[in-house]
Parts: sequence; C-alpha cells; structure tokens
Amino acid sequence: MKLIADVKSLQEENIKIKIAISLRILLNKSKWNTQIKGKDDSIGDSHNTIALNAYIRKATVTRIFNANSNPKSTTLILIIEAMGFKWSDFSKIYDSLEKSDIEDFKKAKSSER
Repeated sequence: MKLIADVKSLQEENIKIKIAISLRILLNKSKWNTQIKGKDDSIGDSHNTIALNAYIRKATVTRIFNANSNPKSTTLILIIEAMGFKWSDFSKIYDSLEKSDIEDFKKAKSSER
C-alpha cells in the first residue's frame, strides 16, 4: 500500500509541475504579446494582473505557478482566461511536455532553495 501511495504522490507532484510549466509558458507568451501589441489591462502578464483579472488571491496564483499548490479546475481556467488564453492553448502545452521538462523544473526549483 505504501508503494501505491508513493506512486500516487509522485504523479500528483508531476501534474502540479506540468501545470506550472504550462502556465509559465503562457505567461511568457502573454508578456511577449504585451510588448508587441501594447499594455492591455484585461490581459494578465504578471501574477498580480492575473489575480486581479481572475478575482483570486495573488498568493494563490504564485503558489500554482511555483507548483506548490494543486489548483481546482475552476481556478486553473480562471487563470488561463485571465491571461487571454483558452483551455485548448493550455492543454496543447501541457500535453507536449516531456519528463525532461519536469526534471529541469525540479532542478531549477531545488537550486532556488
């Protein structure tokens, strides 16, 4: 039973990381769009503007972007839409991620500590 719990925990951790990576990629695209098209307050290009546009706490946004929280689907959709994207944009990125992306994220996160 402990092995099953460990595997489940690892899967959940990897899901949180894939969500965080996908959101970070969308955020970078949003920042790039802002630079090209000009500032648009309805498009979240920072944790703060995402939080304001999605009507959620900035701390919640930051925790999700850092893979420290497992978001509810509604919260995740609010964040994606607050950046001006659709679920399909997010899912394409999420589905394209490889194990190496997860490992790179873990290494970067551990070096921040």
